[in-house]
Amino acid sequence: MPSFTMKVVSSSRWSLCLGACLGVAATLVVQAAMPEAQAEKRHQAPLDRQNFHASLDLVLDRHVDPVNAPDLLARGLKHMISGLDPYSNYLTAAERELARERQRQGAEAGLVTKLHRKGERAEVEVLAVHPNSPAARRGLGPGDRLLAVRGEPCEDMLSNVEVQMMLAGAPGERIDLEVDQGAGRVAFALELAKLRVEDLVSASLEGEGGGRIGRVAIHGFRPGTAQRVEAELAELRRQAGAEGLDGLILDLRGNPGGEVDEAVLVADMFIAQGVITRTRGRGGVISREEKATAAGTDRSTPLVVLQDERSASAAELLSVALQDSGRARVVGERSFGKGMVQEVIGIADGSLLTLTVARYYSPEDRSIDGRGVTPDVRVSDASGAAGVRAAVDALAD
Repeated sequence: MPSFTMKVVSSSRWSLCLGACLGVAATLVVQAAMPEAQAEKRHQAPLDRQNFHASLDLVLDRHVDPVNAPDLLARGLKHMISGLDPYSNYLTAAERELARERQRQGAEAGLVTKLHRKGERAEVEVLAVHPNSPAARRGLGPGDRLLAVRGEPCEDMLSNVEVQMMLAGAPGERIDLEVDQGAGRVAFALELAKLRVEDLVSASLEGEGGGRIGRVAIHGFRPGTAQRVEAELAELRRQAGAEGLDGLILDLRGNPGGEVDEAVLVADMFIAQGVITRTRGRGGVISREEKATAAGTDRSTPLVVLQDERSASAAELLSVALQDSGRARVVGERSFGKGMVQEVIGIADGSLLTLTVARYYSPEDRSIDGRGVTPDVRVSDASGAAGVRAAVDALAD
C-alpha cells in the first residue's frame, strides 16, 4: 500500500487551499460585464489567488442551480493536486476514514500500481506483484493494466492512492477486477489476504563450481524487512561454513520500494560511514540526512546489487547508496526513477493532503527522480536466470 502509514501532521493553513478548477468559466462571466479595454487588460495578467477566489465566489453564489460547495471544493482540489505530480493527492474526510479502516483490516491484493494521466483519462499499470499474494496466485504480472476495481472504471481515477485504497480491505473480502493482460478485457473476483514480511524477503546460494555466493531477494520494504534481511544473511553465512561467503547479491528486481527507513537500515549493514541518503526541499535546501553507523557493518564480502526497470523508490535509494559509497557494483537495467518525498498533512476538516515537498539525493548528491540509477554493468534483460548469471559474473570480475 502507498502512503497511508506516513506520519500525519496538522496544518490549518491548508484549510484555505484553492477550491475548484472552475476559475476560467467564472472569469468569463466577470469579463462579460467589463468594458472591452479593461477585460483585455485583465486577460493578459496571470490568474492570481484574489481573482481565483472572486471567480469561485461567483460560481457558488450565482450559478443557476444551487452549488454544493464542499463537494465542488473537494473535486477541485483533487483535480488540481493530482495534476502537480504523480504522487501528490487529496482525500476527503470520508475517504481518509475509509483508508484508515482498510489499513486496519490489513488485507490487500498484492499489486503495486502506477496511474498514468492521458489527457482527461487515466491508465493504471501493474508495476509489481508481491510473491504469494492473491494477485500472484491469479497470474497477474508487471505490465498488466487494471481497467476497473470494485466496479469503478480506472480511467476516471485521479490518483494512484485511490487505486491502492480500492485494492485493500478485510481478509477474505472478494473484490471485482477487470484487467487487460494483453488479450483483451477479463473480469474476475479476487480474494484479499494479508501479506507476510517473510514473503517479501527470500535467500538462496548461487554460483557454479562450488562457489559460495548468497542471493537475498527483497521484494518490498515494510516494517521488519531489514530485520528479516539480517536473519537471511545470517542463515546464508551459516550454510557457507567457516570459509564464509565468496560474494553476495542483493536482488532488488521488481522491488517497488516502500518504507525508506527499512532501506536505510539495509544499506547501513554494508556502509560503515558517511551519508546514505539526503533530502532537499524547495531551493535545494537539505532537510534531512541519514548517515551510516560503523557497528555491525559487513565491509569485506564482495557485493552486487541486481536491479531492473521496475526497481523504484526505496529500492533505488539502497542501490545508489551502495554504488556511490563504492561498496557495491550495480548490475541490470536502469531503475524506475522515483525519488520524491511526500508529506502527509491533516486538514482541519478531517481531510488529508499528500504533497511532494522534497527529492531524495544520493551520497554524491545525485538525484534519482526521473533519471533512475544507471547500472555499472548493463544487462538488456535482467529478468530470470539471465540477471542472476550476470550478477554472479560481476562478482568474479
